[in-house]
Amino acid sequence: MLHHFTDPELRGRYADLAARTVAERAENCRTKGVLDRESWQEISDAGIWRLAVDRRWGGDGGSWWDFTAAFEGVAAGGRDLGFSLSMVAQAGLIRSLLTYGSDEQKEYWVPRLMAGEVGATALTETTGGSDVTRGRTSAVRDGDVYRLTGHKDHITNGPAADMALVLGRIPEVGDRDITLFMIDLHDEGVTQGEPENMIGNRTSPTGPIAFDDVRVEARNIVGTIGRGVEAIYNTIALDRLLYGVLAAAYLDPHLDEVLDYARKRHAFKVPIADHQYVQGRITDAKFAIEATRYVSYGALDSLLRGEEQASLLCSVAKYHAGETLRLGTETALRVYGHLGYMEGPAARALQDALGTLIAGGTAEMQRKNVFNQMRRLAPAA
Repeated sequence: MLHHFTDPELRGRYADLAARTVAERAENCRTKGVLDRESWQEISDAGIWRLAVDRRWGGDGGSWWDFTAAFEGVAAGGRDLGFSLSMVAQAGLIRSLLTYGSDEQKEYWVPRLMAGEVGATALTETTGGSDVTRGRTSAVRDGDVYRLTGHKDHITNGPAADMALVLGRIPEVGDRDITLFMIDLHDEGVTQGEPENMIGNRTSPTGPIAFDDVRVEARNIVGTIGRGVEAIYNTIALDRLLYGVLAAAYLDPHLDEVLDYARKRHAFKVPIADHQYVQGRITDAKFAIEATRYVSYGALDSLLRGEEQASLLCSVAKYHAGETLRLGTETALRVYGHLGYMEGPAARALQDALGTLIAGGTAEMQRKNVFNQMRRLAPAA
C-alpha cells in the first residue's frame, strides 16, 4: 500500500514500536478497562507529539502530515482502536493550544503534553450531548481569577487525563459567553469519575469530570472570552478527520488477515475466496477503506490550507470513519463465520468499531454539519 501523502518511514517506525508496546499490552488493559499509560509514555518518548509542534515550543518543527504518518503507524501496529481514539483526543488538544493559545500557554501546557501527560477536551454535558452550546458549566469572576463550576460527561480520557480544555460560560459578559478554560485536573475542586462501563473501547477510558468552584487564573482562558464555540468547532475538525485516518490504518491489517483466511478456508471443495459473495464482501470493505483514507487526507489538506470547505470535508471523513469501521469489522466477522462470532479479536473489533458511530459527533450530527456547510457555501440565489 502506497500512501502518497504521508511518510512511509515514519509510519513504519511507529508501527514497529506500537507492535512491541500497545499490541502486547492491549488485552491486559482491555480486561482492566484502563489506558495503557506505559505504552503511551513510550510512544511519547519516541517523539510522536513533537512532530507537528514548532521548535519554539519544544517540538520538531514538522507538520500535521508527519503526525498523521506516525499515527497511522500506531493504529496499524498497535491493533487497539481504543488506544488510538485516546490519541485523537490528545492531538486535538495540542492543535487547540497551538492555534488559539497564548505564548505563555504554549510554553506551559504543550511541553507537558509532548512529555507524556494525558489531555482531554471536555465539551459534552448530559443536558446537551452533541450540542455543546447547551452546556451549563460556568465561571464567575472572583477578583483576578475565575471560579469554574459544572459537570462534564462522556469525556474521552476523562478518568485518566492530567489536564483538560473545558468549554464553559462566563454569564456576566452577555449572550456571547461561551469560553474555553485550560484546567489542571489535579487542582483542588476537580473530581474525575470512574470510567464508564462501555461495550467496547475499554482501553480509552471515558467518563465524567466535575468542577466545584475551581480556581482558574485569567491567563488560562484560551482564546477570546465569548468566542469559545468558533474556536472549538475549528479545532475539533482535526479530531474528525483523524477518525478517518484511523479507520483506514486500523482496518488495513484486519483486511489482510481476512483475505489470508479466505484463501485457506475451504467450502464446497474450493477456497472461500473463490466464491463471489465472499469477494464482494472483501472488496466492499476495500472500497470503503480507500475512500475513507483519501477523503481524510483531502480534509487534512483543506484544513491546513484554511479553506472554506474544510469543516465540511472533516465531517465527511468522520462520517465515513464510523461507517467504514463498522463495515470492515463486520466483514471480518462474516467471513470468519462462527469463529468470528465467538468471543475473540473479531467480535471485540466489531464492538469497538460501533463506538465510533457515536463518539466524536454522531453520524447524524455529521450529516447535519455537512448540510449546513453545503448551504453556507452554496452560491446566493
